[in-house]
Amino acid sequence: KFWDLRYPSSIRTLDVQRSRMTALAAHPRVPLLATGSHAQFIKILTPDGDTLNVMRYHGLHTGGEQGSRERAMSSHAMTHGQRIGPVSCLAFHPHKMILAAGATDEIVSLYSPAGV
Repeated sequence: KFWDLRYPSSIRTLDVQRSRMTALAAHPRVPLLATGSHAQFIKILTPDGDTLNVMRYHGLHTGGEQGSRERAMSSHAMTHGQRIGPVSCLAFHPHKMILAAGATDEIVSLYSPAGV
């Protein structure tokens, strides 16, 4: 839910995933959200709720909704077959297109757009 303190109720509700959301991050300069799940995946979304990417331990699924805005996220961990554990925290770099993801298995992974 999105809240504006000037109003008594939420101004928008997004239904972004079926499994329990365990982490949420918003990029401070780019209109992107990231959600993490105990079900071992990370979603990259627009503020309107459109899915841009879904990262799972077994590979990468790139959503087709955004055309040229769509950019695959990659990491050293993903290219070497390391799985994503249950996601416990997410944070975007304040100036760059980098996402850090922590999992309950004590692994921290960094993701950035392909080609960066």
